[in-house]
Amino acid sequence: MRPEAHNKIHLPDNLRGRSIFEKVIPMVCNLKNMLDKLVICEGDHSKFKQWEKRSYQAYLIDEIKTQILGTTNKDRWKEIIRNHILSKEPSSLGASCIDMYLVAYVSENYGSGKEKFFQFIEKKGISKKRNVAQAIWQVGKGDGVFLDILNKDGTIKDWEFFNKWVA
Repeated sequence: MRPEAHNKIHLPDNLRGRSIFEKVIPMVCNLKNMLDKLVICEGDHSKFKQWEKRSYQAYLIDEIKTQILGTTNKDRWKEIIRNHILSKEPSSLGASCIDMYLVAYVSENYGSGKEKFFQFIEKKGISKKRNVAQAIWQVGKGDGVFLDILNKDGTIKDWEFFNKWVA
């Protein structure tokens, strides 16, 4: 754990009652692509592919779809989704969303980077398959970078967001 990180907050392995080691295996679909598809389909998520539906459900997009479709500024999507995540109980969020927290947790407590993450996934018994660890890493890191809460190496970029998320 980085000393400066420890001074900011402690990331628990249980996010307000939700284990970060269970139900964390996503279908590989990143948040940005799913949102772009939502706009293309004019909000009709029944036209989504299965993996897009899983991302849609993981973030509970139904609850904020009108806000997302109501803005022409795609940068505003980040704020809408960040606020939405913070307003929800972690137990109601799906794998894609929780994977961002898992990537941050591993980076801050065990070390940053994909290899450290893969080792952690295997050590904790989440999966012994590299492709599963890759899916969690790809979705968690990718969505976190898109939302400006994670850096490209999986470390935390926005400590204020994580402070609110764990509170």
